[in-house]
Amino acid sequence: MQAKHIQVFALSVFLLAMTFSSPNAFAQCKSFVKNSCAPQLKPYIHNGNYQAVTMCEGEDAEVFKTIFAGQQYRLLVCVDPALPDVEFVVTDIHRTVLFDNRKNNNAKFWDFKAEASQQIKITIRIPKTNKLSNSEKELFFGCVGMLFGLRAP
Repeated sequence: MQAKHIQVFALSVFLLAMTFSSPNAFAQCKSFVKNSCAPQLKPYIHNGNYQAVTMCEGEDAEVFKTIFAGQQYRLLVCVDPALPDVEFVVTDIHRTVLFDNRKNNNAKFWDFKAEASQQIKITIRIPKTNKLSNSEKELFFGCVGMLFGLRAP
């Protein structure tokens, strides 16, 4: 498959997982993000949105977020400890890379000040490992959360 088709497929899988995941699994994932991840935003103030989804190795997800000039943000991406380290890349609308956690010691968060009001795209990837067989990978999902916090003036 071409890269564009893979991205569209991955996004479709992500949206289907969000739509058809069981309410109990989603509630557990959201609870994990709220209880385990949100405290990591400190000293930033959480914006109130808990974005959580179950993913498996090899999956990608994309999230779009509007940021506002002059604001100081913390973007936090956290995963279920059973999953491999998460990779995330932040780009602007021109596809310019603003942050890549792989180039920053696999950081779990990024603190930044928005120089301009704009929309950014966060691409989250759970890398493939060779620890699980293909059938195990299809059965194993873990929770991935993404949170934004604002720095108090």
